[in-house]
Amino acid sequence: MKFLDKLALKIFSIIIFVIAISVILLITGIISVDMILDKIYEIPTGETAIQVTIATLAVLMLLAIKGLFFASKPENTGKDGIVLENNSGKLVISKESLESLIASVIKEIPGAETVSSRTILDKNKNLIIFVTAIVSKDVMLKDISNELQTKIKETMKKTADLEVKEVNIRIKNITSKKVKGLPAPTDEKNVEEKNEDMEKDEKEGDE
Repeated sequence: MKFLDKLALKIFSIIIFVIAISVILLITGIISVDMILDKIYEIPTGETAIQVTIATLAVLMLLAIKGLFFASKPENTGKDGIVLENNSGKLVISKESLESLIASVIKEIPGAETVSSRTILDKNKNLIIFVTAIVSKDVMLKDISNELQTKIKETMKKTADLEVKEVNIRIKNITSKKVKGLPAPTDEKNVEEKNEDMEKDEKEGDE
């Protein structure tokens, strides 16, 4: 919202506030119509006063006309995406594109799948990413979180040339789903049996 729009809105709000208070005071009997008329009559009626009044009313009318018929175009502050500017113009990267990129990164990491992601720009134009994910019980949470943060930052820099300040990971759920590409968990009982068989074979060989 530009300065003139803000000024028109403030003036309009003040006028409505004064009118509302006046109506309430009239209804409750605190003031009377005669009191209001007396105040109006006390307003100076000289030529200078008339000119000031006309000028003020003209400005208010112009602001009202602008607000009604010439509304300012909404400024793109990055709420619908990330705005990159250079000497040739602007590039707007939509949030949907960024979220799809984040989802593709997470999809490549075994043991994790994205639920949702959100990107925001802080006051200093720093990109902050929030990711909600589901991970498998076969992975180490700390390791996979570090990998997600690193991969997302690298991909954002490589694909969109964006510096990411933070990647905040929220683990929504841990599933028992088997993960392809990860070594199967070792069965301790089987390991003990294999060790016993090896020792038995070695003893028989010595005899």
